[in-house]
Amino acid sequence: MSDQEIKTINLPVWTEYRKKNGLDPLGMQNISVSLYQNLLPGISNVTLRMRYYGLYAWLCRTYARQIGDTNPDSWKRFIRRAEALYALIAYRHGGEGGVAGIEWAQKIIEPNQSGFIEFAQAAEPGSENYYLKQAWGAYGAAYRSQLFEIGIFDPSNEHELPLPSKETGERLAAAFESNVGELARAFYEIMQRGDVTNDELDELGPLAPSEIALSGEERDLYQEILLGPFDPTNVPARSRRDSILLILKIAALLGRDPNPEEIRWILFAGCDQKGRALYLGSSALEAQRRLWWIYHANDLCHVAYETLLKFALDTLAEYPAGIALSRLIPLCVEKILEAAPVKPENWSEFIGCTIPASNAYAADDDRSEFSLSVAIMKRAGRNDTSVCPPEIAWNAVRLLAILHRRVCDEDRDIATVLARFNPEAFHSLLTETRFLKGHMGEPFEALLARLLEERILQRHLWVALQKLRAGDYTFLIERDEGKLRLRGKDGPVFTNPRLGPAITFLKDIHLVGGQGLTDYGAAAAGVA
Repeated sequence: MSDQEIKTINLPVWTEYRKKNGLDPLGMQNISVSLYQNLLPGISNVTLRMRYYGLYAWLCRTYARQIGDTNPDSWKRFIRRAEALYALIAYRHGGEGGVAGIEWAQKIIEPNQSGFIEFAQAAEPGSENYYLKQAWGAYGAAYRSQLFEIGIFDPSNEHELPLPSKETGERLAAAFESNVGELARAFYEIMQRGDVTNDELDELGPLAPSEIALSGEERDLYQEILLGPFDPTNVPARSRRDSILLILKIAALLGRDPNPEEIRWILFAGCDQKGRALYLGSSALEAQRRLWWIYHANDLCHVAYETLLKFALDTLAEYPAGIALSRLIPLCVEKILEAAPVKPENWSEFIGCTIPASNAYAADDDRSEFSLSVAIMKRAGRNDTSVCPPEIAWNAVRLLAILHRRVCDEDRDIATVLARFNPEAFHSLLTETRFLKGHMGEPFEALLARLLEERILQRHLWVALQKLRAGDYTFLIERDEGKLRLRGKDGPVFTNPRLGPAITFLKDIHLVGGQGLTDYGAAAAGVA
């Protein structure tokens, strides 16, 4: 066999090999995603500024009144021009974040000496010098679904284009236009023209995302969208309101604007890192915090499993020619148990002597879920640049035990939330605590081997096979003549539950500032 033949990789003819990031190798992250979608509906991880909601409402109403063409291509061109111009305004106003096309705007504005910018071509669908690659811009990639979800847009019975809803969309469009005054007409005319001067961009500065007036109907409507009042039967709106109120309560506790990590951990622990309790004073908010607890605990569960997967993949990497599963599992178990201070007799004994920290968010207690997860995320890694050591794999086992004990000892009613997911297709905190409970008396070494084989390695192969049937190749290991071989690596990752954009929205509408709650925020949170 020639050297060229040795280097050739013959991939199966029935699939296209595409390396993908964000593999969700155990199929457990998707439950966390489903959970947080229900906790903050109407906001997504790519809806980054609140004022876009008003801008799109106004654009939709203006298009219907001024143009009225129901051809989707005409609406697409209209939206893309508006977004390109908005990016130029936002960059000229101070390089504002969270704006679609802001990097393009920087490249256009900074070297420009003439003070004249033509943007129509960059907004043209299919343009090579695009402001944003996505065909429908930020509207299609991020905001459209949320505008319908939150009730700003309604579908039409006669065409494919959206309509501003009478209850919210029309009011918001009018409030946006009223707030910016004559600049709305100037924006429309410049957008239609397709070119703009620096002086015109400066004049349009009050349209920037950060320029929502401190008082006025536009700001008030944004707050109403986020915080109600709502029809009691509107479950998504109620959930969004309660989650936003939880963020405000945390800002009040901290006395400053919180970051997303702090929010999820405080909601999980019920207190901050100093142990100061989060007082909610409402059964509705307590119920919402319990839902956030389940979400975060489920995230911790799959982080623990993904850590054990990474450890197994790193162990497999030591055998380039492959190794039988029957040899790999005992090797992994042996290494993990060597890192354990004491080898437990069984899982029942292990969780009996695994005492959770009084504060799950404590940074100075190595029993806390926070401390364990920090150590895991720092050292487990997601590729070849970091090898997961046995002590980190042991930390993952400890994390599982602490989660199991909290579910049992604190009578966490996780089944009401997680039982709706098919346990064959979706593994979660519920299925895995049930699995562990079913093997409580099994020798610890045998249980650890079973967990690694059934719940992690075989599970990954099953998940990857389902994705293969959908056209994606995500196998991290492959079987060949009775051996397992490494194809790639992936490791633990937390999901991102939309908290970053939610915090920015609250800052945009003046509910949260550098000192925590503003007067508006304190009144909304009931802590004034």
